[in-house]
Amino acid sequence: MTDPTGTRTHHNRRSLIVLLAVTVLAFVNYAALLPVVPLWAASGGAGSVIVGATTGVMMAATVLAQVSMPLLFRLMRLRTMIMVGAILLGAPAPLYALSSDIVLIMGVTLVRGFGFGLVVVAGATLVADVAPPGQLARAASYYGAAAALPNLAALAGGVWVAQTWGFGIVFVVAGASSVVAALLAVVLPGRPRGTFSVTSLDDTRRIAPPIAVFVTTSASFGATTTFLPLSGPDAATAALALLATSVALVSGRLLAGVVSDRVGPGRMLLPAVALVILGCVGIAGSLTGPAWLLLLSAAVLGLGFGACQNDSFVLTIHRLGLDRTGTASTIWNIAYDGGMGLGAVAFGGVLGLLGHGEAFLALAATITVVTVVAALGGAQRQGPDPQPGAPS
Repeated sequence: MTDPTGTRTHHNRRSLIVLLAVTVLAFVNYAALLPVVPLWAASGGAGSVIVGATTGVMMAATVLAQVSMPLLFRLMRLRTMIMVGAILLGAPAPLYALSSDIVLIMGVTLVRGFGFGLVVVAGATLVADVAPPGQLARAASYYGAAAALPNLAALAGGVWVAQTWGFGIVFVVAGASSVVAALLAVVLPGRPRGTFSVTSLDDTRRIAPPIAVFVTTSASFGATTTFLPLSGPDAATAALALLATSVALVSGRLLAGVVSDRVGPGRMLLPAVALVILGCVGIAGSLTGPAWLLLLSAAVLGLGFGACQNDSFVLTIHRLGLDRTGTASTIWNIAYDGGMGLGAVAFGGVLGLLGHGEAFLALAATITVVTVVAALGGAQRQGPDPQPGAPS
């Protein structure tokens, strides 16, 4: 006699594995080009504000796709959305090599950013559908690790390859990786659709504190990946620092997934944010200091950001309900990518006034203030579902 629960679990696991492979390939494109495109713009003579704006435009286009989800969910199934998004993310990437003119860079980045928005929202929505029963946090951590794993080679390696062998090879390889992801996505489940329902005022109050905190930690990552290679360390040290951030980020997501399934979502959020703040302060003090301190500080930031990613995502789904994963995924991804872009643009603006080290200190101070306000606001909120240890 067929066990429907066992069959469903088997299908879910198989679909999850395919989704993880697609995610790795698509994020190779994203991770490799995240620091390389600003470097390409800088090589063409762009100033710090414009360099930061390359990441800001990428994230703005991503957020544009995400705020369009109420319509896009009705037009496309999740599998189709991933395929289209991966093509838009990858196919235009080799065009960067034509010129370092900022107009071309921004145009290609806009298209890629929109595609990236489709990939991340559809993937994060689908992971809730294919997660084995009772393992949402763990499945989310696997998905997050798949999104972060390309950073181990691509985030740091892209910078090194661009500066050693030339930018063109990075643009071509990154583009091809995302196109392969689109082809592999054909075997993902074709049935699921995402849904988006407008949140009530009560829903907004419940998710606003952790989302606000997450935006600031995302801003720290956007600022670090955009400007660390331009902050003074030599190319090898900068690449190693980004690698340390990436390794720690994956570890943070996996650790948070295991803990969250056991003790409930939200318990790691404040400790994770504290690590991000400590990492920013450490980077500020180590840009002109020993390389080992910069690597350690970058790793601390990555560990905290990885844990914050997973806990905030699962907490958002938990508070909106499993029947509204499309809504939760959209809001969380807007916070992630909007925070990334905001961090890069704001950091670029502050940089000219304060300098690199002081700008990282200002970033740490901003995260601290927002976290304290969110925690105090959560403590005053009356309602169900308190989450000890989290800005609720």
